Amino acid sequence: MTTLPPLGAHEDTQSSTEAAQPAIRIRGLSRSFGPVRALEDVSFDVPAGEVTALLGENGAGKSTLLKILAGLQPPSGGSVTLFGREVDSYDPNTMLTEHSVAIVPQELSLLPDRTVAENILAGVEPGNRVFPSKRKMVQRTIELLDELELRLDPNAAVRTLDMATQQLVVVARSIARGCRVLILDEPTAMLTPAEADRLFALMARLKAAGTTLLYVSHRMPEVFALADQIEVLRDGRHVASWRRSETTPEQAVAAMVGRELGQFTSRAELRGRGVGEHAPVPALAVSGLTGRRHSDISFEVRPGEILGVAGLPDSGRVELLHNIFGAEKGVGGTVALSGAEYENRSPVASVAAKLAFVPGERRAQGLLTTMSVGDNIGVLTVRTLSRLGLVRRAAFDRGAGERARALRVKTATIDQPITNLSGGNQQKAMLARWLAIEPTVLVLDEPTRGVDVGAKAEIYEQLFALSERGVAMLCSSSDLPELLTITDRIAVLSEGRLVGIVDTAFATEESIMTLATGAGVPTA
Repeated sequence: MTTLPPLGAHEDTQSSTEAAQPAIRIRGLSRSFGPVRALEDVSFDVPAGEVTALLGENGAGKSTLLKILAGLQPPSGGSVTLFGREVDSYDPNTMLTEHSVAIVPQELSLLPDRTVAENILAGVEPGNRVFPSKRKMVQRTIELLDELELRLDPNAAVRTLDMATQQLVVVARSIARGCRVLILDEPTAMLTPAEADRLFALMARLKAAGTTLLYVSHRMPEVFALADQIEVLRDGRHVASWRRSETTPEQAVAAMVGRELGQFTSRAELRGRGVGEHAPVPALAVSGLTGRRHSDISFEVRPGEILGVAGLPDSGRVELLHNIFGAEKGVGGTVALSGAEYENRSPVASVAAKLAFVPGERRAQGLLTTMSVGDNIGVLTVRTLSRLGLVRRAAFDRGAGERARALRVKTATIDQPITNLSGGNQQKAMLARWLAIEPTVLVLDEPTRGVDVGAKAEIYEQLFALSERGVAMLCSSSDLPELLTITDRIAVLSEGRLVGIVDTAFATEESIMTLATGAGVPTA
């Protein structure tokens, strides 16, 4: 019968020689994809029993490095040594069973119809592998969850859990397999502050028990609150290494982007310089809109205005955007574009009406993952560039290339697969796609989720430029500092209802959260 290692058991079993070594030693690591060098001669150490933050812009090579460490792909050159033992076989099972390395990826790999216990103990079930003892499985899970101080129902189906709790299940599953090195890839990208705090508390307990944590995040406050060590990649190379106390967020960002990057220029500052004057007729008017998770929503967005949408994950803000665009059918209310009522909404009709939508889930809702960068950017121009059923390919590629350059999409060629691009460049490609229809209204959901600070600044710059051209924007984000930076006003939803619209110049994170949690009402 397989037994679970108690939390922190590896501290007692490691030799004194092993304890003196780094958990991970990377030397001369390289990885090529055809002519593209994703990693080149990368070398650094990850101290055992600490939190090491891995920083870098999208496209810096972080994802490639994590995939190598997790055994998802081999390096082209160089070596990885784990607790003094060099890795000679790169596959996930070997990395976990022989080297005790596990990863919590951005896209969680769980069995949604199985229980928490079945997911945590999959592959290490007590009893007969064919007929495992469910009673022992539940008991074993309860013991592990108690050690981790997690209050989860072992019999709950995973699909009923929120994203934060599912992440905790993945961490518990890794610990159940004796994980000594845990890699966390942008774990807070979709979490509320309270959910992130639960994860941070668990990380602290794991660190105290001797687990080594390799943490990837674009959020500097998190990095400087959690990390002991900071490593920076840029353009596939290792460019900086510090103890946390030896550097500052500004220095770390400068190392990431290769230049000093000041504070983002906010909409409030731009408005002070006369940017954002709005026409009297709204570009988008929503009246009494009702649908899944939202009811009786009314607001207006004028040409050149950026209206933010804030709210907790279950507030209905995402469903509201889908209703406006026509991706979900509402049950009441109206939408008007430039004074004309927009009936029979659908994604196809929205394209014709110059209503654009950049979804928050790039891979699931936006990217054509089997197609090239150019095809992803140019897909909305197929109809206008077709004659007798044939696409004028030269014009198609020329237009896609021009839009890629305009939004500074970093790609060797527009013919390479879209999945080869970093998250930030994929996001810019999605924005470039919609600019082809010359939208009058642009709806965005989580426009910079999983995007590094350099790409974030470029996306903000593009949004402000669109505003100057008179494009009205509706932007939903779980990142309150982002909304306070890029919007003119913020509409706050709570439990599916609009509870207030505040002028960004006078709003704070606290005032928005007070409305979003139902703890306050807007004041005149």
